[in-house]
Amino acid sequence: MVHRNARLTPLTRLDLVRAVEQGLSQAEAARQFRVCRATVAKWMRRFRQEGEGGLEDRSCRPFQSPRLTPPSLVVSICHLRQEKGWGPHRIGWALGTARSTVYAVLRRQGMHRLAWLHRVTRQIVRYERSRPGELMHLDVKKLGRVPEGGGKRFAPGFDQTHSGPSRGRSLGVDYLHVAVDDFSRYAYVESLPNERAVTTVAFLSRALRHFRRQQIKVERILTDNGSNYRSRLFQEHAAARGIRLKRTRPYRPQTNGKAEAFNKILQAEWAYSRPYTNNPERLDDLSRFLTYYNHERPHGGIGGAVPASRL
Repeated sequence: MVHRNARLTPLTRLDLVRAVEQGLSQAEAARQFRVCRATVAKWMRRFRQEGEGGLEDRSCRPFQSPRLTPPSLVVSICHLRQEKGWGPHRIGWALGTARSTVYAVLRRQGMHRLAWLHRVTRQIVRYERSRPGELMHLDVKKLGRVPEGGGKRFAPGFDQTHSGPSRGRSLGVDYLHVAVDDFSRYAYVESLPNERAVTTVAFLSRALRHFRRQQIKVERILTDNGSNYRSRLFQEHAAARGIRLKRTRPYRPQTNGKAEAFNKILQAEWAYSRPYTNNPERLDDLSRFLTYYNHERPHGGIGGAVPASRL
């Protein structure tokens, strides 16, 4: 790629050498094309040796690289990446080389993302239960509280820069306890002061009552591995109501994907959809958003239907 400040492009170089070939002196050509005489001499030499192909840009790569990673090591790194799916740290330990070297090799070979290897696919795998209540997803989403006056989102120019002055001291977070029905995507949300086991159990009781009013009897619950969901109190509370519990694999949030997807909707279409002047104003708007989400908003995961229509 030609540098943006370059005086000569391949087409201009051709004009230069043709002008010299037609009798213009190199000194005059240098003055007219605003380059030095050495540059004119260089392009004339390359043109006479290689023709028009010699006027193209050449690679800056050196002829010799004494510190280049040995080809045998490159082969070993690629083999472990391909066969084992290991990352730079694990490969570096196995081969006794720096993880930065391993990562540099993987980038050059186009193997730094596992999804680009043949052993990993980008095929979207979706599942859906056959009836409402067969599976309910639980999760907790933490959102930073809105300061009085609206904070940086009311700062001049925020719409362009998405930045503004910081308060310096955090106001804490709201713990949004989320319950989503797997089949219908119907959601129930409460903002609570923490995510302790007692708070989670109380939320579950209210969520179950809410779903019963919607004619939904919850049979199973899927959660992550948070301590509130692993607590004995939560397990006993679910067992007393005949609900089976299931947890996701560690570090695999996509297993609880319907709750995670709802959290993204919650952020994009409620929490950060418009500036709020204070935190109570945003929380007061939550019930309106849930009514809209459950009864009016088309959902892409269920073919554009409204969640409440599938109950």
